[in-house]
Amino acid sequence: MTERDTAALRSLLFSRYPAMEWATFLRWGWRDTGETLVVTLAGMDPPEPGDVDGRVAHVAIQEPYTLRTALAAEKHRLGVGVAHSHPKGCPPYPSPIDDDMDTYYADYLSGFAPGRPYVSLVLSEMGGELAISGRVFWKGRWGLVQRVLVKRTPLRAWVGGRRPVPDPPARNRVARLRSAFGDEAESRLRRSTAAIIGAGGTGSAAIEVFARAGVGRLIIVDPDHVDESNLERVHGSTPEDAALHRLKVEVAKRHVATIDPDCKVVALVGRLPQKEIVDAVVGADIVLGCTDQHHSRLALSDLAFRYLIPSIDCAVGLEGEAGEVTGQVLQITRLLPWDTCALCKKMTLMSPEERESRRKAAREAVERGEDPNPYWRDMPQLNTVGYLTTTAAAMASGYAIGWLTGRFDAPFETLQMNLVGKFVDVADRRDPPNPDCPCRHIVGWADQGAIDALVHPPVHWPPVRVI
Repeated sequence: MTERDTAALRSLLFSRYPAMEWATFLRWGWRDTGETLVVTLAGMDPPEPGDVDGRVAHVAIQEPYTLRTALAAEKHRLGVGVAHSHPKGCPPYPSPIDDDMDTYYADYLSGFAPGRPYVSLVLSEMGGELAISGRVFWKGRWGLVQRVLVKRTPLRAWVGGRRPVPDPPARNRVARLRSAFGDEAESRLRRSTAAIIGAGGTGSAAIEVFARAGVGRLIIVDPDHVDESNLERVHGSTPEDAALHRLKVEVAKRHVATIDPDCKVVALVGRLPQKEIVDAVVGADIVLGCTDQHHSRLALSDLAFRYLIPSIDCAVGLEGEAGEVTGQVLQITRLLPWDTCALCKKMTLMSPEERESRRKAAREAVERGEDPNPYWRDMPQLNTVGYLTTTAAAMASGYAIGWLTGRFDAPFETLQMNLVGKFVDVADRRDPPNPDCPCRHIVGWADQGAIDALVHPPVHWPPVRVI
């Protein structure tokens, strides 16, 4: 769920707190990975006056509200469900009344939304914290919600309504981080999953930052092998890796094990948005894009708004002129579910026609005696170097750690820095969204927005492999 929707849901369901309950119907996107079912909150259908009986303390949904929700489901592709509150201090353990309600709705709504999951959530406040349990009826059987993911919100699912087990003892190896961000920050990082798309210069540095910070699980994706020219940039690589042409994900997995043997690593040889890669990363808490590839940026943005996965894209570039390095540029782009997507941002995705149009505008600016740089810069691009990729990765993974721990946010949309520019030449590039873009209309739709996906994998890509 997004922060915005979680806050709205909490405000609505706790509107009669502390003693009385409330409820609302919800719409859900979903993705069946074969091993898990990931459901994403796509919208609320809050009750109108009289839809829920306010004369009683428990939840009593009136038939017109139920029918209106069911009829609406015939006109959209999403799953349907209900969320309701328990009184303050009461665990989110389903009561016999809740059991009867879910049994009825799972059957009734299947007549209007066949083949779609029915999702039921129970929310309560326990010790000042939000407690959530849930269950899903899918393909003829019930399953319990195992994880609840909301950016910057310290949530653990109360599986079956039971209190989560306590966190393991603190570790001295991250004592400095714990002293800065608090004990809860360490436990949140240990429970988190970070996905890194690309294990080259930028990705390998981000992987090392995550491993040293104590992130509990890493998903690493890259299709390539190490060669000798990579040794200047790829953290953990050795001359032997280049000589043997080892896979970059293999090198990254080995390097993480030398840093934190307790960190679980899923190493995948492949690319976004191949199905197996999406299946693997769709349940991550955060995704970093470290490929500097246009198709990967589009896929990363697609993950953010369709599956509600907070994402960050990293890019670096060196510019040169007259034998000198004139630009050392970092670009870190925040891709949150409600942010402008990569397509709207035009993240270096200009067509040949647009490039020529911008060159023409630059020439006309020169003729007017104006600066042509806002329109086009014909600066030669140089191969990037390790200290630049490491700098970008350290910054991007730092913002990711801020999200995972709930301690700070990335206060920009697209951060651009020129390390050799005056005062580091920092800018926050903000692009307005296209109102007709899918990123404005299918937030949280998961696979049900697949027909509006920004990018699809080419058929000639090799199949995904797990290392």
